[in-house]
Amino acid sequence: MPTNAELAILRVLWDNGPCTVRFVHEVLYDGTGVGYTSALKLLQNMLEKGLVTRQEDSKQHVYTTAVPEKRTMNALVRSWIENSFAGSSAALAMRALAAKPITREELARLKALVEQLEKKEIKL
Repeated sequence: MPTNAELAILRVLWDNGPCTVRFVHEVLYDGTGVGYTSALKLLQNMLEKGLVTRQEDSKQHVYTTAVPEKRTMNALVRSWIENSFAGSSAALAMRALAAKPITREELARLKALVEQLEKKEIKL
């Protein structure tokens, strides 16, 4: 399971495609006091864990995510449901909605999902 810092890096890679350490550092840590070598060490650890791959063809190492976003996020959510919400997806959803308001657009998408679930049109 990726750590929060690793998830932040994966998000950069999922959103931008293959990236150099410098790019990841600039996106996540520019102006924070976190050094380039910290970002490099995180990526090296992620490489060892199989979360990213590295292209070594050029002077700069270019990292790419080795794990699909959907599968990674589903695994994290399943873990939260089992470990924090006694296996209840509804409890997680209700807590999430209570913790941070959603936009009208997100609410409309959520309502459509519930309707589809009620009709058993989709499988999760």
